[in-house]
Amino acid sequence: MKRIISALTVCALVLSACTDLTEQVYSSLTSSSYKYSQDDVRKVIGACYTPMRSYIGHGQLWAMDCTTSDEIVMPPNSTGWDDGGIYRRMHYHKWNSEQSHIAAAWNTTWQGIGLCNNLLAQLNNNDLNLESDANNAAIAEVRAIRAYYYSIIVDNWGDAPLVTQPTQELPLNSKRTDIYSFVVKELLEAIPNLSEDVGGAEYGLFNKWAATTLLAKMYLNAGVYTGTPDWQAALDACNTVINSKKFELSANYKDNFVDDDAFAASNKEIILNIPFDSNLGSYQMYYFSWGAPLKDAFNTKDSPWGAGSAMGVPQFIETYDKDDSRLDDTWVHGTQYEYGTTNPIKCIYDTKDGAYPDLCYVNDIQSGNFTLEWEGYRMKKFEVKPGTSAMGTDFPVFRYSEILLMKAECLLRLGQPGAGALVSQVRERAFKYNPAKATVTDEQLKENSCYNYYYYADDYAFSKPANRKYGSHDKDKVEFGRLYDEYGWEFAWELGTRTRMIRFGTYTTRDWLSHEALGDYTALFPIPFSAITANPNLVQNPDYE
Repeated sequence: MKRIISALTVCALVLSACTDLTEQVYSSLTSSSYKYSQDDVRKVIGACYTPMRSYIGHGQLWAMDCTTSDEIVMPPNSTGWDDGGIYRRMHYHKWNSEQSHIAAAWNTTWQGIGLCNNLLAQLNNNDLNLESDANNAAIAEVRAIRAYYYSIIVDNWGDAPLVTQPTQELPLNSKRTDIYSFVVKELLEAIPNLSEDVGGAEYGLFNKWAATTLLAKMYLNAGVYTGTPDWQAALDACNTVINSKKFELSANYKDNFVDDDAFAASNKEIILNIPFDSNLGSYQMYYFSWGAPLKDAFNTKDSPWGAGSAMGVPQFIETYDKDDSRLDDTWVHGTQYEYGTTNPIKCIYDTKDGAYPDLCYVNDIQSGNFTLEWEGYRMKKFEVKPGTSAMGTDFPVFRYSEILLMKAECLLRLGQPGAGALVSQVRERAFKYNPAKATVTDEQLKENSCYNYYYYADDYAFSKPANRKYGSHDKDKVEFGRLYDEYGWEFAWELGTRTRMIRFGTYTTRDWLSHEALGDYTALFPIPFSAITANPNLVQNPDYE
């Protein structure tokens, strides 16, 4: 049975001789009519990575993760940025099975799984005619990519189909525990055949260290996924990456988010990223965060959208130490000036006392239901080059700093020493101008979070603790809360906040801004209505219609 060739673009078909009139039909290319070369494998595998790029943006996985967390919110404003309330529903945790973000992320993930399954079927049959070592390496890489997509499934939806072969049948749900076990098994079997090289040709690819980092994260969240923690296995995986001596922290925090492909490829802190290029599409995070006036502040070619939206939750911003350089490196705040001058920029949408004031971003949001043009700290983390219209900044999936913090967490949970020294390493570059503040101890990391979950915005005004009733959850200590805070300061705007909050027990139990805790069922998203309609074998997650 012939296999249809997928995920490969044939750029040119060359006729070998004018006198040879033998008809050769290329309308349906198959393995028998197209002969692969050893160089083709990278092109074919590349297609399996492509869906990851779709994750990053306001309508996909990034929004599901970050705007449902206690770090970032996308409220409406005077320019109408609301899209029918879809972003408010993310903040309130009142999404449903027809939420567009959830459907888009689900479809993207299954697209990635399908591409991997199709290619693995070809590789396992050696349809590409690769040498044995090259074929085994290709199989290992694609299995690791597929494991990543399934890690998204197990984290966000729990029970779901587990499909490992191309099929036309409608699959049944598998248990979350079975999908977790599958991901772990795939990674363990793939890792020995993955490249140990970093940077260069391995830039943006699933090598041994990226797969091991994903394995560490799976073990770290095993208690959520299976009910049984596996801190020791997570610790062992972190140690494997650390002991490789392939990675180190960048000298500057900002180095991890620059629009410079050559620099990014040599950055030893990046374990895996999603490559972007300003000429080939971007996630344009500044478009939906900044607001139009910042075009003049950053000298961008195109204008951001309206008054902007994506911003920091005030309670989260308040947790930063004033000497932590990550505050300035991550957030646009304060008075904004025309690029290269000291001339303040004016607001253009909202007035104060009958006039358009200087644009000065303040850490104050009247409500998660409405904001003014100058309210909320905005995105500064990912570089936007002056004079450009698109971001070319790669999006980091795994960084070495996360390995250090994950190891610290494992040590704390296992009752072993050494967590403070690891976290202090990460903090050193953030406190260059006040080194004494960089050092934290194991005991300090066990303290409660400094996040103030007591304030709540309702009806366009903040309510103080004395003016509202609180459930018992508001007073519960966050176990290892200081480490929880360290994760937030280091990884704001990056994927993983929601997962971390669930692991630390805050996602479904705490209140922030205009969000009130609704219960444990929100730790999973509903399977999209469109998917259940197409496949009646799927079973919806509890408490969703």
